[in-house]
This record gives sequence, C-alpha cells and structure tokens, in this order.
Amino acid sequence: MFRILLVIVVIAIGYDAIVHQGAYSRDLWYKAVGASERVVDEAKRVGQRAPDEPPRSQMN
Repeated sequence: MFRILLVIVVIAIGYDAIVHQGAYSRDLWYKAVGASERVVDEAKRVGQRAPDEPPRSQMN
C-alpha cells in the first residue's frame, strides 16, 4: 500500500514539475515550512515564560 502511494506521489510531483514548472509542489513546500516555523516560534515563546510563573497543571 505504501509503495502504491509513493508511486502516486512521485507521478504527481513529476507531472507538476513538467506541466506547471513545479508551482504546486513549491507552494505546498512553502506552506509546510511556514507551518513548522510557526510551531517552533510558539514553542520558543512558551519556553521563555517568566521564571516566577508557576508551571501550568494539566487537566485530564
């Protein structure tokens, strides 16, 4: 199943590269990079909380 999905992805990326000069693949890549940068920035912001602030407890 994974091999079939991989073949489909390779064909789709190849088609995009030939027909659209990689516009869709490039757009998806930029969106993925932007999302990961936002996650990293949010994690840094959470890590820089005031030292006298007590840690938040988790509600289960």
